[in-house]
Amino acid sequence: MATREREREEDAFEYEFDLENPFTSPADEPIATLLDAEGYHSTSVSAAASDARRDAAGFISKVSVRFGVELAVHPRVAYLALNYVDRFLSKRQLPFEQQPWVPRLLAISCLSLAAKMQRIAAFSIADIQRDEEFIFDAATVQRMERVVLGALEWRARSVTPLAFLGFFLSACYPPPRHPPQVVAAVKARAVDLLLRAQPEVKMAEFSPSVAAAATLLAATGEVAAANLPAFQAVVAACPFVNSEKLRECGEVIAAVCGVGPGRAAASDDTPVTVLGHNRSASSASESDWTVGSVANGGGDAKKRCMGPPSQWG
Repeated sequence: MATREREREEDAFEYEFDLENPFTSPADEPIATLLDAEGYHSTSVSAAASDARRDAAGFISKVSVRFGVELAVHPRVAYLALNYVDRFLSKRQLPFEQQPWVPRLLAISCLSLAAKMQRIAAFSIADIQRDEEFIFDAATVQRMERVVLGALEWRARSVTPLAFLGFFLSACYPPPRHPPQVVAAVKARAVDLLLRAQPEVKMAEFSPSVAAAATLLAATGEVAAANLPAFQAVVAACPFVNSEKLRECGEVIAAVCGVGPGRAAASDDTPVTVLGHNRSASSASESDWTVGSVANGGGDAKKRCMGPPSQWG
């Protein structure tokens, strides 16, 4: 019965959506709808899960940096994938310490789901693992996808900071006083800052609306500094933006992205260093799921595992 119900849920699951417009139909009060949804989609990664989150973020970032163009891993796919990781970790506890390769499986499964949601046909589970010691087959990843979707209650249309950019920009840069190219430049820089800052575990502490406001303030300070006081006043007048959280988020963004007074902007081709890419995102474990090895093209053995355990579902 449970299997048939799950299959029906999968059949009803709709892929593809716009991160900036997460709803399928327009609402009479879009900002109210977003605020209501962000409360449901907000994440809070516990200290116990922070290492797992950091490892998953490191793998997602590495895939995006190394294989982004080749494997169509667009930065927004990576962003959505890590959002799924955060939402999952805020609701489920998994045996990360006993099975340290679990964050890798979680990251791969969330990347696969995000690629489906963004209609990335060229995405390949096998290719993103081509240089890894420990690999997971497609069936294992699909099983983990169902575990993730179950934890998300099949709500894959995540409300992220990207969905709030339009609201703040229209409020702070009303036409025709501001040239479209200025607004576009501020938005582009804000998106870049969001993508860079998200892997930092502390970013999971902030609501999407606060993260959007903080990155737009940072972007305005860089791109259109003369407009910063007016922008700050508009954001301060928003009753749903907590001023203390806004300040804290701004400090995290400044530290991670190297922006703000006296700081040089981070290079576009430099990955965020706080991820610890030199760490092993998941060490090899031969318990529970390990069923043998498979030889790659160079003759080296790769560990392969199958799962996840039924109790995860």
